[in-house]
Amino acid sequence: MEENKILNIIKKELFHGQADYTKNQPDLFIPHRFKILAPSQAGRFVEEVKASLIEKEILVYVHLPFCFTECLFCNSFPHKADEKIQKDYLNSLLKEIELLKSRGVFEGKKAKCIYFGGGTPTSFSNSDLKLILDTISASIDLSDGCSINSEAHPFTLSDRNRIRELRAIGINRLSIGCQTFDQQVLQLCNRKNSEVQIERVVKDAQDAGISINIDMMTGLPGQTMESVKRDLEILEGIRPDAVEYIRHEIVNPLIISHYKNHPELIIDHATLFQMVCMTQEWMSANGYEQNGRFTDDKQWGYRYHWLKEMPIIAIGSRARSYTRTICYDKHEELSVYSNIIRKGELPIGRYIYLTPREQMYRSLLLGIQLKKGMDIRLFRDRFSADPLDVFASLFSTLSAYGCLQQEAGAINLTKYGAYFVEDVCDYIIDAVLKEESGALIRTPHSEGKISSRL
Repeated sequence: MEENKILNIIKKELFHGQADYTKNQPDLFIPHRFKILAPSQAGRFVEEVKASLIEKEILVYVHLPFCFTECLFCNSFPHKADEKIQKDYLNSLLKEIELLKSRGVFEGKKAKCIYFGGGTPTSFSNSDLKLILDTISASIDLSDGCSINSEAHPFTLSDRNRIRELRAIGINRLSIGCQTFDQQVLQLCNRKNSEVQIERVVKDAQDAGISINIDMMTGLPGQTMESVKRDLEILEGIRPDAVEYIRHEIVNPLIISHYKNHPELIIDHATLFQMVCMTQEWMSANGYEQNGRFTDDKQWGYRYHWLKEMPIIAIGSRARSYTRTICYDKHEELSVYSNIIRKGELPIGRYIYLTPREQMYRSLLLGIQLKKGMDIRLFRDRFSADPLDVFASLFSTLSAYGCLQQEAGAINLTKYGAYFVEDVCDYIIDAVLKEESGALIRTPHSEGKISSRL
């Protein structure tokens, strides 16, 4: 099929634009099937989680949900940075790690990667982050070459000595939020970072022996094709080790209110489609990998192994854990999270046991986000079923759209399927919901109590 024809089909039939787009990041989420877990049931549930952890290596996620300001594009709804509240949260988080150890969750396991997410993890001091890492390493062995990543606001890395200290305590990868270098757009988003600032942080990190990623966005309020082109030119000069380009997911009530007052700032469907095409072409041409085309774990180990279905044990409020058969969330409210921990229980708020059918969908959803795709033989061995039969209708449609293909014993994304990987993933999640009930509606993967939709 000709490239222009494929792109026209994707734009018409698959591309979500902004209003109903979900930033998957990158897993299956079926919120209607979650069940509430009472604190008294946590002990029994943890035993089931342990039984489902058949792998020797796991991923450890640490949620530090605090920020200095709330950017209008943010969909994680962090708490305002506050020294006392953060100290109390840190104590609870350390106690949670000790509870996981005492319940045997880490027994016989190694941590392949550790990821500090937020919020802004670097709103905590280096000594706080070291304390967390020391507590984790005292609870679970680290695999050789363990990737230890922290998200960071560039503002918190202005001192190169801090960056060197981060490397000294074990952090070997940083992911900084930049989103765009267009100062007018950043101002509309309640965000400040400059080209000079980002360039300096990247250089200082690389000089310290830290791999560094820059998060970028398309579809921000008032963004233009010209400003995106300028962003790409700047990135070419800075040359970070990794870049991730994602679309703005409109779920923050602050930006929704702003758009309602200034609808002219919303990026139209056709322009946003062009932005995605241009940035993904640039990513591919410059050797940057992200969801849809990971070949190995060099650029982003945590994400790569997640896509290979390595279990995730997540620590902190609202954090989500996955095994191959179970998914569960911690309580979102900090007070509830801490109170349950003080009583000596794990603060698990809700859970879902994935049915065999849902496990198949999850295997497909994650597998196709790797360059090699989902291995058909491994799927057959695991589920005693042929994925080409299980997903016949879905595969037929996405193949007709020019997004999915069968190649070298795998189901994988085509070039343009990888460019629009999140739209493909949204389509798969919608297929799951339709199978469950035609009335179910996809919600943001980052769904929280205050999220909304345009």
